[in-house]
Amino acid sequence: MQKFFELIPSGTNLNFVGNARKFIFLSILLAVLSIASMIYNASARGSALNFGIDFQGGSTVRLALAEGSKIEVQQIRDALDKLGYEGASALTVPDADNEVLIRIKEVTSIDKEQADRCEAAVKAYDRAKLVQFSYPPDSSKIFMKFDAQPIYGELERILGDAGCEGKVDKGTGKEGEFPVDVSLIGVGAKLQEQLDETFGAGTVDHIVSSETVGAKVGSQLKTDGIKSLLYAIGFIFLYVMLRFDLRFAPGGIVALAHDAFLVVGAFALTYKEFNLQTIAALLTVVGYSINDTIVVFDRIRERVALNRDQPIEETTNLALNETLSRTILTSGTTLLVVLSIWILGSGPIKDFAFALLIGLFVGTYSSLFIACPLFLWINRRFYGGEGHLIEVRKSEATGTGTLLGSATNEEVDDASGRPVGEIRSEARGELSTSDADEDEDEESDDEGETVAQPAPAATLSKPAPASVPSKPAPSPEADEDDDEPQRTSRRRRRRPRPE
Repeated sequence: MQKFFELIPSGTNLNFVGNARKFIFLSILLAVLSIASMIYNASARGSALNFGIDFQGGSTVRLALAEGSKIEVQQIRDALDKLGYEGASALTVPDADNEVLIRIKEVTSIDKEQADRCEAAVKAYDRAKLVQFSYPPDSSKIFMKFDAQPIYGELERILGDAGCEGKVDKGTGKEGEFPVDVSLIGVGAKLQEQLDETFGAGTVDHIVSSETVGAKVGSQLKTDGIKSLLYAIGFIFLYVMLRFDLRFAPGGIVALAHDAFLVVGAFALTYKEFNLQTIAALLTVVGYSINDTIVVFDRIRERVALNRDQPIEETTNLALNETLSRTILTSGTTLLVVLSIWILGSGPIKDFAFALLIGLFVGTYSSLFIACPLFLWINRRFYGGEGHLIEVRKSEATGTGTLLGSATNEEVDDASGRPVGEIRSEARGELSTSDADEDEDEESDDEGETVAQPAPAATLSKPAPASVPSKPAPSPEADEDDDEPQRTSRRRRRRPRPE
């Protein structure tokens, strides 16, 4: 038989079921620590999680300071407060030297009051009369219409003096209209100018990145992210319920919720940025975790079919030990890749790898110590400890014998080395009955084996007249002789007993 590599030797019997309560208590402690971290963050930092620009709304600007700059992050924070950016934050970028990440609530470089001043300044323009002035909320553009063709350079100068710096271009409109679009400078460019004015020209070398998301868009993205997680867990619940039965589904779903919550708790504890990439990582963790749980559940179901008279706790523990090698090898190889990305990566991909790293640990852990103990509790609480036999009995009633269908003696059980069909027959009491029949046949053979021989001529009756044919009268000896060959033929057709 082909032998595959096993990290855990066959016959290993770790008591997973017996130690389940200890690990459940550990999960409760980790969940409490996660909740405590969120409460602390909400009170001390204003938000339970460090929501990224995707969810919170506002602008995130990553600036590269000039080489050799001695400006500290705290100085930049103080400067932002003086410039009027309420609730702004500044953080150093761990993966890059002399870079700072600034997050502010503003999504545009001007506010409503500045836009009103700019409109008043353009109305005083005498070369063309302003017909329409539009500044949508959370927008980086101003849309205008004139009754005549304006000079773009003059408009840029007027708007700049009023505080609306940007580039003026021809807009789109109907024939006879003179539309003008003003692309305002971004928040990043404005911050760069203000920091250069505060700390001296050349303080900011360049803008690495600048992202802006409106408050409404950020709120909608947050809602959609939560919905995606709930939908994923709900459909997985239905899949497990249909693939197995209702006894298995709650354990799988609780394990998934456990994994997702602990990953979120890790982000709360480290206060890493929580954004759309984190949601993608959570969905990946959920899918990976349920795959591992399904493998364990499937092995439990196989063991129940083979050992229906064995206590379900022992069967479950045996299944966990049999899949332990596969679980460690699969999770370990995936862990090597994720760990490499986390060590060598930077920026968003590093946080994505961090979420997967935590998810791999808790996902493997929950398959062993969360999903299976909950399955056993449901089986004991609602099915009297015999819920695992329902499908077995139902399958036997329909003629398949077990959940896995009928098996032949060609299939061999890995644990005992015996044919699967023989094990199942013995569990149903069929093998002992057939063995008893064979023993009776052998005993009768030993008492007296006779070979049928032709009767002597003297004992044969005389032939009857041709007109009235008659059958020879049966004799006791002839009856015995007739029965013996039949018994011999039946014995020859019987399968040989295994040595």
